[in-house]
Amino acid sequence: MIIKILSTQIPQLWEQIKFACVQADEVNKEDMPSYLNELLHALLSDKAQCWLRLGDDRTLLLLMITRILVDKITGRKSLFIQTLYSWKSVGDNEWQDDYNFVKEFAKHEQCKRISFESRNPRIWELAEVLGFKENLRSFKLSLGGV
Repeated sequence: MIIKILSTQIPQLWEQIKFACVQADEVNKEDMPSYLNELLHALLSDKAQCWLRLGDDRTLLLLMITRILVDKITGRKSLFIQTLYSWKSVGDNEWQDDYNFVKEFAKHEQCKRISFESRNPRIWELAEVLGFKENLRSFKLSLGGV
């Protein structure tokens, strides 16, 4: 089962949050200070949500960061899964349970969709199992630097 962490609990888990987010979001070293500063501000001000799955022995198994986004044109809300990091491999049934919990949160917040971005093929497979459909593909061309 997934639990939502209160903004007041973020400082206690900040090291684990930093580790999981930097790994999952593949943050460049030079971008880390501004990335982490924005993330911490968003979590402490409840503009982002932190979710955990704990083991029976209270060990951290999964960390997820979500944000509620509002489309500037339509005004519709969507739940964006920014970060998904698992310390332990689990079966599709556990992922389904976690997804159902987050889906209910999205409905409660009157979101019309849930979305995420990932370069991880395992996450793509999991998304299809959970009923997600590919929405678009994104391409980059570096012009030097980063």
